[in-house]
Amino acid sequence: MRDIVIFLLILTGIFFAVGEWRGWYIGVPGQTPVVLYKKDHYARTPIRTVARDDMPLAINGQVRVGSVKVQVFYERPASFQTNAPGTPERMIYETTFTRGQRILLNEVFREGRGIYTIAMTYDGASGTFRFTHPRAAEL
Repeated sequence: MRDIVIFLLILTGIFFAVGEWRGWYIGVPGQTPVVLYKKDHYARTPIRTVARDDMPLAINGQVRVGSVKVQVFYERPASFQTNAPGTPERMIYETTFTRGQRILLNEVFREGRGIYTIAMTYDGASGTFRFTHPRAAEL
């Protein structure tokens, strides 16, 4: 039992040492909560809509330290079936949250079928963030 406690104490010390030195980014946006601790990170999550013309998106969490920039981009790929040209990626939403602010984003983007990309820029950020968007079967 004593060996397990010593092992857990060493593991906890390593966890906090690495956290203070490099920071932590744990999670997959849209699938699990994202947990950050003093981390600079840039994450892009592309979501392609095929069966619907809108994209509901909800992000919630609280920025404990640092800042978090939320950007949403839209791109319509070219279609060889309808011979429709594509459009380049363009930003359709941007906002920045700083220390102490709560992220309560609940938007429906109605740009049409295409690729919506959620970009999150974390600057020395700490906090837990949850992403909610339709499942793949609904897109």
